[in-house]
Amino acid sequence: MAAIVRNVVNWSVQQGHSSSQIQRDMCEVGNNILLGFMNKVCGKKPKFVERGHKHPYCSRTCAGKTSGGIGKASSPTTTTHLTVNTASNTCLLTGCNYDAVFQGFCDPVHAMEAVKLGQIDGCDKCHDQPVSTNARPSRGSSTGKLCAGCDRALRGGTQLKELGSRDSKFREVRKQLIGKWNTRNEGLPTVDKIYQVLVPRDQLSRYASYRKTLTNSREIRTYHASLMLCDLGTKGPCLCERKGCGICSVVRSSFKTFAFEEEYEQGRFGQGIYTFVNPGLADKEATTSTTSPYRVMIACDVVVSAEQEVPDDDSVFVASSDAINSAYIVMYSM
Repeated sequence: MAAIVRNVVNWSVQQGHSSSQIQRDMCEVGNNILLGFMNKVCGKKPKFVERGHKHPYCSRTCAGKTSGGIGKASSPTTTTHLTVNTASNTCLLTGCNYDAVFQGFCDPVHAMEAVKLGQIDGCDKCHDQPVSTNARPSRGSSTGKLCAGCDRALRGGTQLKELGSRDSKFREVRKQLIGKWNTRNEGLPTVDKIYQVLVPRDQLSRYASYRKTLTNSREIRTYHASLMLCDLGTKGPCLCERKGCGICSVVRSSFKTFAFEEEYEQGRFGQGIYTFVNPGLADKEATTSTTSPYRVMIACDVVVSAEQEVPDDDSVFVASSDAINSAYIVMYSM
């Protein structure tokens, strides 16, 4: 009989522990979660799990019901406003421990979520992305409260524009890429997305000036691929800030900086820039170390001498970044 009683008691303790564990795994939407306590517990649905991280709330709707916002300690009379510190090593969204590679966040989605939850100030212009501490007062803006993208747009920095699949430019770029793709015993790629690169005005000026230095010149379309460390193409037309991401580094710097901050590429013609007329050869340089479903390459406009030989089965070499522009970023699959 004593053994039966002990078993019943142990079973009750285990059940109580299990119920407590279930309660802790349910939604918590109260104030002051960072301080370790809350005023109210939802408890109706399990906590939302995103990329291995368990948030304290079950959904954005539930998170929005909190008086101070999930992850932000506040009182009815005071509100804390933050701006992006791009020097941070981890994502600024409360509870996320991924590396910060996009304006202090792991990706644009978490940046927008932090703005929606009131954890950080939003851009005065787009109202979606967080304010960057690097944004400075400029013409066209009465305040300095801009996100990095809007600030860069006002200053003429590199921008990306997604082309729709029915856009004439999309069809032209796809047709040209597939038409030039020449590899043995391999299928043709499927072009999934295309971003048009809006090159800064100063780079366009340097490109035009360089072309004038050539007595006889012509412009050709070439392709460049490199290491890609981000999920470009999955979360909108945004360049990452990873120093090791070759694609984003090249596009942002107009071929002045390559992966890991290298200032040039090394090849059989020495230091400079190497691209390919045949995108199938450029594809062999494409490396993706992320969960992105795409392979990525840059369609380039290159100025060469009219007398320069341009082989279809080899690389095209230019010594100066003034001789080349990023025209489109092509995301494709094999």
